Amino acid sequence: MTDTWGIPGPAFAGLYLGLLLLLALSAAIRLALLRRGRAGGAPEGPEELAVLTGGRRRFGEYVVATLLDEQVVRLAGNGWLSRVKGTTAGTVGREAVSRIGKHGTSLERVCDAAAEHGTALELEAALIGRGLLTDPRKVRSTWVATAVAYWLALVLGVVRLIAGSSTGHPVGILLGLLAVGTAVAIAVTVKARNRPSVMATAAGTAAAEAARRAGTLTTDSAGTVAAHGFGGHPDKDIRRAATQAAAQAARHSAARAHSRRTRLAGAGGGAAVGYWGGSSCGGGSGSSCGGGGGGGCGGGGGGGAAAVETPTRPAASHSYGNRNSLRGDGRWTTRGASPDRISWSSTSDCSSPCCWSGSS
Repeated sequence: MTDTWGIPGPAFAGLYLGLLLLLALSAAIRLALLRRGRAGGAPEGPEELAVLTGGRRRFGEYVVATLLDEQVVRLAGNGWLSRVKGTTAGTVGREAVSRIGKHGTSLERVCDAAAEHGTALELEAALIGRGLLTDPRKVRSTWVATAVAYWLALVLGVVRLIAGSSTGHPVGILLGLLAVGTAVAIAVTVKARNRPSVMATAAGTAAAEAARRAGTLTTDSAGTVAAHGFGGHPDKDIRRAATQAAAQAARHSAARAHSRRTRLAGAGGGAAVGYWGGSSCGGGSGSSCGGGGGGGCGGGGGGGAAAVETPTRPAASHSYGNRNSLRGDGRWTTRGASPDRISWSSTSDCSSPCCWSGSS
């Protein structure tokens, strides 16, 4: 028996394992280089320090802290911002103030608005170019290239598996390697589909730590917020209010998620109830409206009673739901609408809607 492709099975399995490990190693090295960054100098201002230490969200906190220092806004104990007479010179600050409503706005919402300003995006792009933040495009391209390489390797393995098994060679080791490779390929593909987050590189973290130790950018409360967030604000009342605002935002987010899950569950449950409710008048033998083997709403095999021309008057009126009711003469009445022309079609005392049939 000749070897498949002239390569013994154990030798090919070793080479295939080496290929899988080589792909993983190359991706790890590439990602490590991207996350290491390069020396791009110290942050030039508290705005850059904020983006380095906490991303664009921290930049939004720095903007609000600057407005508090300028006494353009006031932070209440419940975490809501309100306007105060005066204005600010910064474009981002003016945009943030414009987001505050007449009766106040949550601190979290104003910070989020400032974080999405074009200035924050420009700062982030500049720090990426200097090697102080990771480039999400390069990180994602690395994951995409790795995913493609793994799927190609799987194709090679499957072809070898088919060729080897067709000639009676043992393929158990290769089958195990394919299972491992498939799991890795799926995981890498998921990473490639998701947009990676921007984070500080090792060089950026070192530069931010050096700026913190130097203290030149953290001389005021806004600079302290840039370096440590509102949790490091020197005013304890502001720290407490910011904590309250964050807790409220977390509760609202959890409540929205719970409401969304409840609506989805209610929609599914309503569909199930509608299906089974509609089947009660079908032609099954277990229908509640008729005897025998036929359906309860008429039909074959000893179904419901035959309809009579003159409706039989029940002893009392029947009511179903909040809007429709059946009068004693067998006619439906609806609040605010003309009665439906429904005739009593059974001489029995069955009170199910299956015992009536519509008349034109």
